[in-house]
Amino acid sequence: MRNRLIRHGVTRLGFTAVALETCLSSSKRLYDHVLGRTTETDSALKEAFCYGFGDLPENLELIRWLRTYNPTQQPARQVRLYGIDLTGQYFPYAYRSVEAILTFLERADPGLSPELQQQYGYLPAFRSDRYTKLAPAEKDAITGKIQDLVALIRRERSLLTAAVSQDDYEWALRQALNAAQDDAFLRSLPPEWSADPLAKSLARAQATERFDHSAEMREVAMADNLLWVQQRECGRGKTFFFAHDQHVQTSIGVLGSPSRPATGPWRRIRCAGTYLRSALDLDLVVIGTYFGHGAGFLTDLTPPPDAHGVEDLLASLSIPRFIMDLRELPNSGPLQEWFQLPHATGQDAYTIVPLKAYDAILFIDTITPSPQKQ
Repeated sequence: MRNRLIRHGVTRLGFTAVALETCLSSSKRLYDHVLGRTTETDSALKEAFCYGFGDLPENLELIRWLRTYNPTQQPARQVRLYGIDLTGQYFPYAYRSVEAILTFLERADPGLSPELQQQYGYLPAFRSDRYTKLAPAEKDAITGKIQDLVALIRRERSLLTAAVSQDDYEWALRQALNAAQDDAFLRSLPPEWSADPLAKSLARAQATERFDHSAEMREVAMADNLLWVQQRECGRGKTFFFAHDQHVQTSIGVLGSPSRPATGPWRRIRCAGTYLRSALDLDLVVIGTYFGHGAGFLTDLTPPPDAHGVEDLLASLSIPRFIMDLRELPNSGPLQEWFQLPHATGQDAYTIVPLKAYDAILFIDTITPSPQKQ
């Protein structure tokens, strides 16, 4: 479904960029590949995605389609692909953002590289499963070194741009800023976070107020990176951004529902969409995606019954697939009133006000799994 939307947007609606919920730093490899600048194997492309998204064959299909489509277009109409997420966040590889910068500098200014390689020996500790064990002074030292790296890239703009290209330089600077974003995220992790399996650490961290702050640091980073993409691309065309509903929505979501109250302090997380709306206003159109039930999955994906749930209302129309433009709702009446009230949604206890969260809603009654997830 997503790939079909992207193809339609590219071929008919003037979209020239695609941004995905995957790590920014490693997505430079995907960016270069779809533009025909490099040749990567499927296994290498899988590694360029983060969080296991490379295992989904639909992502590789998207990459192949973009790489095939671009040679048929003039450079101004070729489609660029970006990742906009943190490079590490809860996963243990934030250090890859710094590695990407050091690799860039080794190519752009070989004389500078040996000294930098010695200075950035902290890399093994720049990851979520080790960072919280560091002493405050060690954390401060990492922050200082990353800020030094950002300053170096900015100071040497002329030299580095001449050695590579303006495009490569802009990416390198953004990758350095991505490292700073990961550093800010790791600094905000609650001490309850540990090297335990991800699910256990996440559950323990969510029981603390500081988790709100670290979760929002990720949302801020995603929004800032997407704004960078939009600024690069707005003169060429439109940008298509695909991520989880809880990232794109433009209002604060609340963990909990009328029938299943939330527990603990994790209540209100400002999503990336809230920051994007404040920056882009009506230039941003947000489409939430909902489904009635899943078929062919190992587990039941049907959302729990809730008399006031978003899915319940959408499924009651008995239409297999449709899109509803919430901007065209009547100014008054029961529909306007319903969409202005908070309602439960999803398998998790999560509550939204649909009219504040989205501009439109895409509903699919029955979803099916990726071939790799059956």
